[in-house]
Amino acid sequence: MKEGQQQFYQWQYSLQATPEKLWPYLSDTNRLFKKLGATPVQQTSLSRNTTKGFLELSHNNLKSYVSWLQEPYTWEYPYRYGMKRYYKMGIMKDLDIFCELTGTQNGTKIVFKIKVTPSSLYLSLLVKFYIESFVKRKLTQYMNTLEESLSQDLRPYELSNKSKLQRGVDRKLGFLKEKLIDVCKRKRIADRLVDLLRYAEDDDLERIHPYTLAEYWGEKKYSVLNVFLHAAKLDILDFSWDVCCPHCKSPKHNFRKMKDVRVHLYCDDCEADYALDFNRNMHLVFTPHPLIRKVADKKYCLGGPGSKPHRKVQQYLEIGDERYPQVKLSEGTYVFRSMQHDGHLKFHVRDDGAENITIHLTDDELNGQEITLSCKPNLIIKNKSSKKVVCYLEKLNWKEEAIYASEVSSSVDFISLFAKETLKDTSKVKASEVTMLFTDLMNSTELYVQEGDESAIGRVMGHFKIIQHIVAEERGGIVKTIGDSVMAVFSEPVSALKAVQRIQQIFTTSTPVGEAFKIKAGVHFGDCTAVNLNGRIDYFGTTVNIASRMVDLASEKEIMVSEAVFNHPDVQLYLEKNSKTFFVKESMKELKGFDDEEFKVKQIRLERPPMRLVI
Repeated sequence: MKEGQQQFYQWQYSLQATPEKLWPYLSDTNRLFKKLGATPVQQTSLSRNTTKGFLELSHNNLKSYVSWLQEPYTWEYPYRYGMKRYYKMGIMKDLDIFCELTGTQNGTKIVFKIKVTPSSLYLSLLVKFYIESFVKRKLTQYMNTLEESLSQDLRPYELSNKSKLQRGVDRKLGFLKEKLIDVCKRKRIADRLVDLLRYAEDDDLERIHPYTLAEYWGEKKYSVLNVFLHAAKLDILDFSWDVCCPHCKSPKHNFRKMKDVRVHLYCDDCEADYALDFNRNMHLVFTPHPLIRKVADKKYCLGGPGSKPHRKVQQYLEIGDERYPQVKLSEGTYVFRSMQHDGHLKFHVRDDGAENITIHLTDDELNGQEITLSCKPNLIIKNKSSKKVVCYLEKLNWKEEAIYASEVSSSVDFISLFAKETLKDTSKVKASEVTMLFTDLMNSTELYVQEGDESAIGRVMGHFKIIQHIVAEERGGIVKTIGDSVMAVFSEPVSALKAVQRIQQIFTTSTPVGEAFKIKAGVHFGDCTAVNLNGRIDYFGTTVNIASRMVDLASEKEIMVSEAVFNHPDVQLYLEKNSKTFFVKESMKELKGFDDEEFKVKQIRLERPPMRLVI
């Protein structure tokens, strides 16, 4: 074998699971490389002119130092991904890895391809032996584990019976589990949480997302979060606050306490300043409590598709290149961006959307154009600019599994268990695109007169508890009650609409409680400011003022929503799919305190208004 001669390897596997089910495991290149015996890597900086999107990485192994330049990963969910490395020193000159998933009648055909150029003839033999004897064997073992676990609808760690806890911790954890079950009354969730802590890999525990587990476990998100919060109170879990960069969407800063968070931050990867946003990039994350299990913070790969699950397509184009990515999207709103361009394009994905679209990347910025696409579009991307481009398509609601600070800080469970976990008294934090819901009882005075104070108060308090429960299940929080009114906050407009729909349905049924109450609601969506007021999170600004005025305009069984809420893509999609349930009327209204302008609002009812005979 001659010096510098490229070696090529290809292995094929057939698994019964679909590409969508396999993608989270195979696209998690950090986990995959660890399984293949890779050495932990770290980001370094040996050059001052590295192209944005490229990474300079290195590792130390057996007192040898290896560094390389890594091209941006390219991927097309859930079908394929690839990566190239160019080594500056070490046993290889370059490395090219490609993985492709093809759906079949019986599952998925998986093809792994590796191209490698060794540095010398002697090292060529070493590289060949290592890949054929070690890497292939490890990869086959991992494929067999995935086949066994997914065929039983389990995660790989659930097949393990070997605890990863230190000696003596198992007994302590068993005692704490009994206390956890006693306080939250959710034994099934507590059992699964403890199994996760005992048997899962460190990768699974670096950031534990309750909502992701809730979906997998078939449990309500609110119930799983409740157990996690109680587990944190018992020192089974610990929690902290991730603040993600809005550009690359990665958690670049982590604060153990909310009072420690900084408003002005910087991302080294994007080389850009960014601000803390209470409703967009500040999330609650859980880890095992250090006294239960210590998690090793080692990275075996950086920049892979598994690190950005919200990003469905990423492509790297040389000048003049064209790409034809294959992609499978769920309905929703997506944005197309480039690391080398300002601006974005917005795609609304619908079953009946356009099948074909061509994106021309020039030296001009992306102009914010909105396009409706099908779920399986034929994309063509052409780089007609004067520079290399890294572009990507990602879901607008990019952190579906995240627990937003705006949501959890107003949760009754969180407030009761961690009353001191709030912003500093002097902090004023932006909460952008937050949704405010106000509800009001129309007949409360009549209720007090007819039933007396004691009975009426009990029923009103019961009404608060029902609303509190529904709001929590729809991923919102009760900021406060004002008389007989409720002020609630949601991170997304559609969540508020779903919550008030359920509230209206409960209180307009033929039950005694339903007949007693006449509920109306107002919803608005926009930016406001989060502050610590009397030890609790509260919100101020025009968005709050408008929402509080809109409920005054509503009638019985009516939801008054602003044009901003109504036009939100997720709300539009929800209304389209429930067009037989909602009846919408548009009108212009004046709001108290806003005398100089009229507001276009939508009056939404859950039943058709009664017909009136006019003589």
